Amino acid sequence: MRTSANSSLPVIARAAAVALLSLLFSFQTSQAQPTGTPRQLIDRLGVTIREILEDPESKTTPAEAERLAASQITALITNSPGHLSLTELDGRGRTPLMFAVSGGYPQIVHALLADPSVKLAINVPDERGQTPWMLANFAPTATLMACEPGTLTIERYQLLPPYIRRLANLLKTNQDAITGIVRELEAAGAEVKPDEAKRVWLARCPNAAPELREALAKGQLLPVLLQDSLNRLGEFNKAAEDHPITLSASPPDDMKFVREEDEKPPKGAVSLLNIGGMTCPKKPHPKLPARIHWSGEILFRAVVVTRAGVVEGVDFTVLSGPKDRRLLAGFRSIMLDALAGYQCYGDHVFEQEFQFHIQ
Repeated sequence: MRTSANSSLPVIARAAAVALLSLLFSFQTSQAQPTGTPRQLIDRLGVTIREILEDPESKTTPAEAERLAASQITALITNSPGHLSLTELDGRGRTPLMFAVSGGYPQIVHALLADPSVKLAINVPDERGQTPWMLANFAPTATLMACEPGTLTIERYQLLPPYIRRLANLLKTNQDAITGIVRELEAAGAEVKPDEAKRVWLARCPNAAPELREALAKGQLLPVLLQDSLNRLGEFNKAAEDHPITLSASPPDDMKFVREEDEKPPKGAVSLLNIGGMTCPKKPHPKLPARIHWSGEILFRAVVVTRAGVVEGVDFTVLSGPKDRRLLAGFRSIMLDALAGYQCYGDHVFEQEFQFHIQ
């Protein structure tokens, strides 16, 4: 009996090992299977990374989350090379590669460029004339302050913590990601058009400061934008600590953070206006202070621009109610505080109304 038992142990062990390996293989295969189109994976990734960065106890890193999404795109290419979803255009002529570049996702960019159809369309611009190479040099996830210096005011700074958290992680863990994306695109056949890229960026960012425009005329686009954005952020933070009284309270009244062409419904697509809930799974309600020395009704229209899980800008219009400047500033602060907590999928522009009834 003892001999029989001993001889059966290796058999049991082998069977257990085979079962374990089978289970592990099944798990890994399921993890790699696409759970959405490339565009959907990229859109969700921004929110996922934001949640990771805001959770001090998270056991997953942003790089790991991106790696999982990239592996699902790789699986799609392996199983269905040239799949239409790899190069599908949204209503503004943007491809998944453009969204990956704008989000600053080097692993996603690398995965997409493994497909010949993606490489074939690498120089096709969107409706604003932006190619993936241009967007890589714009690096919007790291250069917001260069494009929108009005964000660096006491009022608008409320929106920045999620953006700065994302930027800090990028600079801390993968400083080469931004320039690496540019190099990978060029190696894949992207056309290098620096002068045209500067022209497109200036049209995209009409609020850019005059000194930045002068610097762009002499220098390279990406290094100038990165340096300008980081310098402005550093100067604002230093002034906030040393001389807060010198900070601008709010941007100029006529400054717009959303371009007029972005407010129009995308061609051939359902307008995102008034359906922000479809793109923002987390939308905290505005929190009113305990006491407000005012009573009445006021209705605002907010046009919101989002990128990679973060609200980057918003324009407010008073639809009805008083126009007192101090009162409006107070309500804008309440709305901006709520919008800072919005977690939104992808790069979108949507409209939302905020109505306050104070008795």
